[in-house]
Amino acid sequence: MTRVYYKDAHAAVVVMDSTREQTLEGACRWKADLDQKVTLADGSHVPAILVANKCDMDNQIEEKDLDELRTENGFIAVIRASAKDNFGIQETFDTIVRKIISNEQSGQYEMVFTNRNGNLLLSDDLKERKNKHSHCCGIL
Repeated sequence: MTRVYYKDAHAAVVVMDSTREQTLEGACRWKADLDQKVTLADGSHVPAILVANKCDMDNQIEEKDLDELRTENGFIAVIRASAKDNFGIQETFDTIVRKIISNEQSGQYEMVFTNRNGNLLLSDDLKERKNKHSHCCGIL
């Protein structure tokens, strides 16, 4: 993909089909492409999670293979999930959001995500939030 698709990415969730071993290769290609085109302020890779979807079905991929894939390709985590059964979805997004907040607090992003009280801000438009007299989040 072209660099513009990754512009300003702060994290990535790469999803593969755990019932089809050949999707491992595609997941690795996505991660390599991401690593080549986007970095954080310190030059490190954007955090990415590998989601092995369809874990409610007959899995062809062993846990040790997923762990090896995580290590070799620099994923911050591998999570088995089932979109159908809503399993692993919350864990995936909790993990990636915690990593984004950690990176933001260490100065890895240009846009600030948390205010001085530590509350998460989902909009960088301060004027928009003040006009709405809201002390909560705005969604872009």
